[in-house]
Amino acid sequence: MPKTEYPAGSLEKIDFVVIFSRYQGKWIYCWHKRRESFEHPGGHVEPQETAMEAAKRELYEETGITDARLLPLWDYEYIWENGQGSNTGRVYYARVDALGQLPESEMERIELFDSVPEHYTYDRAEEICDLERIERMLQAYGDII
Repeated sequence: MPKTEYPAGSLEKIDFVVIFSRYQGKWIYCWHKRRESFEHPGGHVEPQETAMEAAKRELYEETGITDARLLPLWDYEYIWENGQGSNTGRVYYARVDALGQLPESEMERIELFDSVPEHYTYDRAEEICDLERIERMLQAYGDII
């Protein structure tokens, strides 16, 4: 499935949100009960919900975190293999100031990592590139976030 990336805010309709979250210099990953692997908090944008509202909701539902500042980083579009449609998303960074109590969800636990965990749900090489990209972006933003 081809993926195209755009500056944050470029796409009008956002279907999914993904939140790269960090607490005390460590990346936060969620252990998915069914998939038995780590991933970021994220999910669908509900009807009548903005992408930012969805990001805050998903961050809470999958980590218990409510004390965080979110920054949109980039938008993306995946074209379906049959060419008959696409999925769109927005990627966020969350600077987490305090961890919360994990509510009942598809996530079993959260863990903190310096880099991508071994048992990562999706493409690990792509994930490593994304973390490096985010690090460069955060250095450019300085103390803004």
